Amino acid sequence: MSDELSVLVCGIGEEASATARTLFAEGYAVALYRSTAPFMLRRRMCYADAWYDGYAQLDDVEARRADVHAEFMLGFQTRDFIPLLRGGLEEAIARWPWNVVVVAKEDREPEPLGLRDLAGLTLGLGGDFTPGLDCDLAIETQGHDPGAIVSPGEARAAIRPRQGAEEQALACAPAAGLFRTHLPIGAAVEPGATLGFVGDRPVVAPASGRLKGVARREQAVIEGTPVAEIALDPTARVAGVASRNKLIARGVAFAIEMENEGIEPFSFENWR
Repeated sequence: MSDELSVLVCGIGEEASATARTLFAEGYAVALYRSTAPFMLRRRMCYADAWYDGYAQLDDVEARRADVHAEFMLGFQTRDFIPLLRGGLEEAIARWPWNVVVVAKEDREPEPLGLRDLAGLTLGLGGDFTPGLDCDLAIETQGHDPGAIVSPGEARAAIRPRQGAEEQALACAPAAGLFRTHLPIGAAVEPGATLGFVGDRPVVAPASGRLKGVARREQAVIEGTPVAEIALDPTARVAGVASRNKLIARGVAFAIEMENEGIEPFSFENWR
């Protein structure tokens, strides 16, 4: 696989993070992009923490915020980390002549306009994208065949609930205020256990299981905001790339391989 084929992955949730990590491991020059602060629970299964903390790791591959061009180029040339770009999409696109752009729809993140004009190959993750209309190819993320490639005009399989899909429970803020907790992700909890506090009001676990996601410490929340996610299966994965997201990422990699003949890799030697 050419390490000069460049891919911009728009999104830092689980699906986008798994895709970026897989492509990075396969030798692509990869960057992540997100324009707005992610409103999601802190997890160890994606790169969202890099937006706030400056860096995050997923299965031993680091993503690092690259707010200046020198940091972006350092990540690309050394391959020590995946750069995370922020700000306007136009600026991110101008940073590099991208061969491929992959977009995952995420909370509060505006959908790129004119997606098909952004690169030689554009891929949309999930059923909200229509191949041939707002992207070149779509990658299924739900149903019984995550990672399946959908071409323009191809009929899509009906999405049915997955057997054995992971069950989870949410704990919500009992009032408005600042959330605080000392529990780590992965901690075992029992029903009624105190997960943290909003002000002086306790946040109580609604069920037993393992803590999979939790709001950031001192995060301002309003009443009813989810502040913790509990995986009901005590053996559930709470860190690293989930099996379903691995299939999605492999689907993206295979789609790029299929279309690779029509993509001209870009050389670092010719970039100024």
